[in-house]
Amino acid sequence: MKRVTRRSLLAGAAAGSGIFSAGCERGRVRAAGAATGSFAHLLEGVGRENLKITEVRATPLTYKAPAGLFIEEAGPIITLSRGVTVLQVFTDRGIVGIGPGPAFGIAGAPDFSRLVGKNPFDVELMSPQAGVDIACWDLIGKAKGLPLYKLLATDRQPNPKVHVYGSAGVNWTFYDKRDGKAFGVEALIEEALKLKELGFDTYKWRPGTDWEEAGMTAEKLGNTVCRKVREAVGPNFKLALEKKAYDEWTIEQALEVAPIINELNYHWFEQPMGDQGPAEFDDYLKLKAAMPKVMLFGGEQFRDRTRARPFIERKIYDVVQSDTIAVGMTENWYVARMAEYNGVRMTPHNWQTELGTIANAHFAAGLPNGYMCEYFMYPNTPWRDVLFREPLVPKNGYLTLSDKPGLGVELAGLEELKRRFPFDPAAPVTIPNPRFPKAMDRALARQEQNRAKYAGGSR
Repeated sequence: MKRVTRRSLLAGAAAGSGIFSAGCERGRVRAAGAATGSFAHLLEGVGRENLKITEVRATPLTYKAPAGLFIEEAGPIITLSRGVTVLQVFTDRGIVGIGPGPAFGIAGAPDFSRLVGKNPFDVELMSPQAGVDIACWDLIGKAKGLPLYKLLATDRQPNPKVHVYGSAGVNWTFYDKRDGKAFGVEALIEEALKLKELGFDTYKWRPGTDWEEAGMTAEKLGNTVCRKVREAVGPNFKLALEKKAYDEWTIEQALEVAPIINELNYHWFEQPMGDQGPAEFDDYLKLKAAMPKVMLFGGEQFRDRTRARPFIERKIYDVVQSDTIAVGMTENWYVARMAEYNGVRMTPHNWQTELGTIANAHFAAGLPNGYMCEYFMYPNTPWRDVLFREPLVPKNGYLTLSDKPGLGVELAGLEELKRRFPFDPAAPVTIPNPRFPKAMDRALARQEQNRAKYAGGSR
């Protein structure tokens, strides 16, 4: 078979075939085998440019809910502020790369001095912080005049049309918050139908966390919530259920709800017991056997290929969700190619800002095994549409990337953003819900108990 190189790819030649068949077996993604073309390294065939980093600048921003209001109220917690950080990497040629920094802002001035004088084309050797890694790739794309997704597509024709799903269902409760709005399953149905009207074909929601206060069980959630949401949206709209926001499921709870969501044709169940490691593999395999039509997603807690490898090689997750915001573009690309080799797809977790969204969308578009990308519909924050001069707007469930170099976006004025959202390192973020003072302690205790069960070793 003729090898497809990046050079021929970027010149417009046809790329090798993908590894996935169009069909599914028992509702799961079915791999047709390992990649058919030769493996290509990230910068193979890309001419090196003479470019030096002169400064790395971090701009933290804070959004605080108006007095008396919350960004989020979800069972045992309330959220009062959401911080973001914009990273800029400056060079001696006047080209500036951008990337997403830590979610809650940076207190103090980080020391990026070791990167000054380095060439962004050496990003694989520098191992920078994840957001700086993304900014270096933005620089490489700008220096070469190529969009990032084409740089990442080392041996395949990339697809700039990225399938995104509506990720929400977090700011709802089983109880009436006395704010005149829908609550309980009616709030979920209202949100699902709104996303459907916006053109999304997939809705992922969280199952609430004040179960004791509401007398909720996994079986009751399946039959009184999961079922009613399915009835409201119809049979062809994709639904996905995630772990509890601040309280992981136990395997016993997951096995209770699994046959119900299988009957209801849910599209996936997301890491109900978290990404603990090999000690939980037997339980996850039992769970998959109990829901043969439902895919198991997971991996948002992966930070490198070493952590991801056993999950991928054992095919524990049907789709891996490692996130470039946390992992970086370079390391996550290697995770993705390992997944491709083992017949596993990628759908990056994405729950921060539009800067993270554009990075994860390029990542998904450049992969032969890119499946979808999370599009966060996090409530009551501005971070989905204020950072760029032209906000990202999905249409009919797809985000179409431009052919502009690098990430293909331009930051809005940072001085104006700093004026509107001044950084406040003392701003409280997530605190216990005053309605249920003991609920947060209960949730954290269960989470620690669940994690202790799977701590260390293997089965």
